[in-house]
Amino acid sequence: MVILSKVISGGQTGADKAGLDAAFECGIETGGWAPKGWLIQNASGENVSDPSLANYGLKEFPKPGYPPRTKANIQDSDGTVWFGFDQSPGGRLTINTAKRLGKPFLINPTAPNLSEWILEREIKVLNIAGNRLSSFNPDIYDTTYMILIEAFNQLSPSD
Repeated sequence: MVILSKVISGGQTGADKAGLDAAFECGIETGGWAPKGWLIQNASGENVSDPSLANYGLKEFPKPGYPPRTKANIQDSDGTVWFGFDQSPGGRLTINTAKRLGKPFLINPTAPNLSEWILEREIKVLNIAGNRLSSFNPDIYDTTYMILIEAFNQLSPSD
């Protein structure tokens, strides 16, 4: 039985990017939908284009804005994990969309909680979402990355 074969995200700075980097580091396939124009928000809060997200297997969503790609990533996953302040506009959209679609979601897990949740729900495609680097938590990338590396390593069979 294959558990966690792919990690997807919207490619935003912060938690999304940490998910892609942690998966890549652990040899897990990456992908997902990025907003039209490959938009991300840089640390200064400016929207900029980052076509390098295609290197992670992301595709450019045909409709503009962040919400359409958020919804598509939730739809395309077996479950979503949120890192950061879940009452942000993106957090509310993510959680409400997961509920509406009947998709499992987890908010701010520890590494052991996350790996156990992935195994229990037989998550093959995991959507990583959360706050961007420019908002709420300047350490969101580092914190998310460390939790994900530990969780992904717990899922790997030991030699």
